[in-house]
Amino acid sequence: MTSSGFEPAGGARVAARQGYVVVDVETTGFSPAKGDQICEIALVSLDADGSTVDEWHSLINPRRATGAVHVHGITQEMVAGAPVIEEVLDEVWQRIAGRVLVAHNISFDLRFLKVLPGSHWLTETLCTQRLAPDFVPGGKWTLGACCERAGISLSNAHAALPDAHATADLLRFYLSRGLSWQSELDRAAQAPDWRPSGLPQRQARQR
Repeated sequence: MTSSGFEPAGGARVAARQGYVVVDVETTGFSPAKGDQICEIALVSLDADGSTVDEWHSLINPRRATGAVHVHGITQEMVAGAPVIEEVLDEVWQRIAGRVLVAHNISFDLRFLKVLPGSHWLTETLCTQRLAPDFVPGGKWTLGACCERAGISLSNAHAALPDAHATADLLRFYLSRGLSWQSELDRAAQAPDWRPSGLPQRQARQR
């Protein structure tokens, strides 16, 4: 078992797969096709009822300027000693494999995750922003606005872990309304077992 509580690849880990994993990425810009990169990533794992079972986050060295520092607060100095994304892929994919991936405006996060080695572990997804009109109608659809209407506190917005926590709280708010996504959970749990990338890995580095 890893220090995070996750079992290594194999049958013993399958029971822990049933659930959600909330992701948030902070990036150098909007388009990996134009060379933009992840500069911070957070993952919060939830069971099928929405209870948190694990969380992990790290600054990432994007090997380029960090971009909109006034938005995400991540400077070049902060990422200088951080791992590059390939050096934390095992931490990322072992949490995503077998779970429903959740994010607010998930198309943005997927844009950056799908270009990474191992993206075949991305299967089922939910977008809390897309679901918001059914649960928190009547306003803007930013994470902050949706959380405010749901009575959820969001501090330090545009830092990956606080945003992931807030998105997890928003999902729990949706779940408390009596809905579940059992078919998505079941399909995600059928994904192939996670396997280590074989690439050298490094410890996470936090803000």
